[in-house]
Amino acid sequence: MKLSRTIQTLLLSTTASLGIMGAAASAEETIKVGFPVPLTGDFAPYTEVDGARCMAEMINRDGGVNGMKFELLVQDAGSDTQTAISLSEKFLGQGIVAMGTIAFSDTLIPVAQLVAPQGVTIIQAQSTQVEMQTGVVDNFLSNVAPDPYTATAAANYALSQGVKNVAIFKTDEGGSWSARTPEWFADVIVANGGTLQTTLNYAGGTTDWSPQIAELKALDPAPDAVYISWGMPDIGVLIRQMRSAGLDAWVVGSDGFDDPSLDALAKDDPTLLNKVFFGSLAPAIPGSRIDQFQKECAAMGMEVNGLFPSLGADVIKTIAYGVEASGSTDPFAIREAIRNADSIPVMSVESISYKTTGSYALRQIPVIGFKDGERVLLSLDVPENVPSWP
Repeated sequence: MKLSRTIQTLLLSTTASLGIMGAAASAEETIKVGFPVPLTGDFAPYTEVDGARCMAEMINRDGGVNGMKFELLVQDAGSDTQTAISLSEKFLGQGIVAMGTIAFSDTLIPVAQLVAPQGVTIIQAQSTQVEMQTGVVDNFLSNVAPDPYTATAAANYALSQGVKNVAIFKTDEGGSWSARTPEWFADVIVANGGTLQTTLNYAGGTTDWSPQIAELKALDPAPDAVYISWGMPDIGVLIRQMRSAGLDAWVVGSDGFDDPSLDALAKDDPTLLNKVFFGSLAPAIPGSRIDQFQKECAAMGMEVNGLFPSLGADVIKTIAYGVEASGSTDPFAIREAIRNADSIPVMSVESISYKTTGSYALRQIPVIGFKDGERVLLSLDVPENVPSWP
């Protein structure tokens, strides 16, 4: 039977409307969060996905948020910005309300600009770079404090140990995290009567630190401490080669040291870590909230190893708060609710807030060291003598 053109048009219009309504209803059934992140490559140990998955499962198991459950969209971006951008475009089409990606500004800024028109917020578990705090994008939130705070916390502890003469290692490969953080550390030392003896350059992937070590050994007096904002395995190689060369200076670092593979150095020789400490993002030591979370995840059959994967739980808790407080899955409303909150309960610490900072959670900064090869908390506070930044 042939239908008149008018009836056909009406039916097609009705069908299209139902399709749109169905798509909208489907989008509201879950809280979609995108993760175009490094699952492979050098940055993989610092990816937050495992903790995010575990926390999402915990919340979903308890009934979700306002009756809706989390759905995480995860794909490997490696360390490639263009891949992260392409995946972000894909996830936008699937109705995400927030996302996390490669934790460096050269990726974060273009991705944030891409998703901004739809209101999607980039919520990072581990981004500490000050480039993201300059207002270049408005849809960015970091669950942790910027690098000047971790550098200052480490410097304050170094001063308490009698450190006066320091050398710093710098590279531009990690943006301000690897280039400016050592300078902020040195600024605090110098402001308290110490001396910056030398600045040494290096490249990521260094396996032979002998040129830098030769410069350190030539210093008179010998440095009390060296500072580097970088990660494993390079840091482990540096520590071993310094000790083999007879350099007994403190080796001080930033959150890049907060990798379980650093702890593994102590299995062969616990003394290797006796004079190592670092300012980090949240306490990840035995008995901490993070330790308890990791055990709960393991009991669920979901392994979460290390600080950075664990901090993914804070991202999910933050989004859950925004959804519940706003009563909406509208990304703009979620971000507004998060920014207006006096206190947001998270996993790694009792609560965080963006109300006074706008884009980062100012929290107590732990300084972590080692005793007999085991992690210990050396200090925990919000430093008040942070150098001017950015």
